[in-house]
Amino acid sequence: MKLFYSDIFDNFRCTCSECKDNCCKIGWDIEIDDKTLDFYRSGNDELCRKLVENIYEEDGCYYMRQEGGCPFMNEKGLCSVQLKYGEGHISDICREHPRFYEWFGDYKEAGVGLSCEEVCRMITEHPAPVLFTEREIDEEPDDLEFDPDMLLAVKKIRSRLIDVMQNRGLSVSERLCVLLYSTEDIDDAVFSEDRERLKHISGMLAIDGFLIEIINEWSREYRENMTAEKRLNAYKTATELFSEMDYLNTELREMYGYAKENIREILAEEKQFDRLYDEDQFELEHIAVYYLFRYFIKAVRDYDAAPKIYFAVLCTIMTKLLFQACLHKTGKLPAREKRAELIKEFSKEIEYSEDNTEKIFEWFSENEQNFDMLCSMLGSEM
Repeated sequence: MKLFYSDIFDNFRCTCSECKDNCCKIGWDIEIDDKTLDFYRSGNDELCRKLVENIYEEDGCYYMRQEGGCPFMNEKGLCSVQLKYGEGHISDICREHPRFYEWFGDYKEAGVGLSCEEVCRMITEHPAPVLFTEREIDEEPDDLEFDPDMLLAVKKIRSRLIDVMQNRGLSVSERLCVLLYSTEDIDDAVFSEDRERLKHISGMLAIDGFLIEIINEWSREYRENMTAEKRLNAYKTATELFSEMDYLNTELREMYGYAKENIREILAEEKQFDRLYDEDQFELEHIAVYYLFRYFIKAVRDYDAAPKIYFAVLCTIMTKLLFQACLHKTGKLPAREKRAELIKEFSKEIEYSEDNTEKIFEWFSENEQNFDMLCSMLGSEM
């Protein structure tokens, strides 16, 4: 099998007890896979008996009770189950988190999620563009159905979109605007399974002159002729949505509530923010690349490309807004460590919440003005 992955995935190591936001303390539902459950049930020692007593069944799946965090985490923040039985006898999700995978026959993709503080530390300290690598691994192909030709076409157009996002000759706003202006054509081509059209779009996006044409059109429509009220209303719409999400941690709700109440002043300070943040713009690049890499590949099976691109753009803009709100609130650009924490909290609360991501994708499907709203939100030098 071929494995495709990022350099961040390859370099990631869990910090275990040193983690300030240990995922074993969060209280997430931890699914126990059948193989692990069978091992616990077959054991006759006290730990296995306690494990079985703490596992419950719901809708045919088995979960570990997590009130207040995992009951099997010791006083040092380490897994007592892994310490006793080894890594091979903890559940798949415990062993793999925050890693994620997609399988297509003899092809597999791997990455690491932004819900982990160590991953977020890595991307905020990784000024170079993220690199992707492919190698062979000893693993059996899966048997899930997919169209191999569509996989190849979607991979190629995604690679081109990532290339655009990593084109540092353009501002982050300009790169995101290219993504948005390409969305409708890409979505139509994916839906109609028009691989030749996807190939043509990919070729056009490799031409600098074509990118400049898109940016010039966006500039005329959304820079030169943009009214302050239109941009303000676009942000009010987005902050309204995000302030009403379901949050485990109240900080993000409060931050988006604060942004909603102070959005006019926050946008008025955007040029100041851009100057202070100029050397760290690569963080926004990495965020957009992460969401493109992780979610766009799913279009191979659902043939729905537009929401994936919109989601990547919106998550990038709304993460930046957290940084801007911090600047307005404190008078200082949030330090790198704080930005890493905000990136992580956004991922945990938005991306890793099925209810919240569902709200966003429903919002996309119900709103005919996604393109216009997102183009209006792009900053001058983002």
